[in-house]
Amino acid sequence: MLSMTLWPLLAMLLTAATPLRPAAFEVASIKPSRIWRAGAEGGSSRSKIETTPNRLTMENIDLNECIQWAYGAKGDQVSGPNLGGERYDILAKSAGPVPVNELKIMLQDLLAKRFQLVLRRDTKLFSVYELVVAKRGSKLPAPKAADDSSRHHAVELLPRVEDGSFVFQETSMTEFAEKLSMLRGVERPVLDRTGIKGYFDITLKGAATAVRNEESTLFAIVEEQLGLKLVPAKDPLEVLVIEHAEKPSIN
Repeated sequence: MLSMTLWPLLAMLLTAATPLRPAAFEVASIKPSRIWRAGAEGGSSRSKIETTPNRLTMENIDLNECIQWAYGAKGDQVSGPNLGGERYDILAKSAGPVPVNELKIMLQDLLAKRFQLVLRRDTKLFSVYELVVAKRGSKLPAPKAADDSSRHHAVELLPRVEDGSFVFQETSMTEFAEKLSMLRGVERPVLDRTGIKGYFDITLKGAATAVRNEESTLFAIVEEQLGLKLVPAKDPLEVLVIEHAEKPSIN
């Protein structure tokens, strides 16, 4: 009969011998985007990514955008062929609830298997903007309750334009920074350095109209309305180079 002092050691050995669950989706569907295929919204490039604890839904998304989400990269950090700009609707489910970071690892596996994706990693010094809290402090709205965003989180890769304003729904500061980087007058990587956690519904009033007229206006609006500031800097960022990719098998 085993001594009680040996049970913890035995448990550790059994745990170490247990194979890890593979980081792969149980089922996954990839189809040409309905919006892209039909030419809706003038061939809209608006993408949407939605996660739940056991599901990843990507709508009207191209390969580069898949790579950006799966690897936490920004647009300038991905280079190489993009399969002719074709867009897809992807629905993938895991065997059970997993955190978002694991969904990203599963997507990496899916891209390697279905797109035959091969990436090479490199490092490059970029001119960037760092998003920081301005001297007078943040003016952000109250964050959404944790249970509103942790279990069911939707991400649009660009802000919505409503009545001349930019609308960022259910966005973290990291996601907000990434979206700012794609707007006219910014157009370089924006890195979140605010240290602010949580998800927010943010409206930059009049910003969509204003940026058509003056490049510096968006910077002033972000500081005036949100108490955040875009500071120019240079940062080394990882670059992902697409060395090989194929059109996926459709199912």
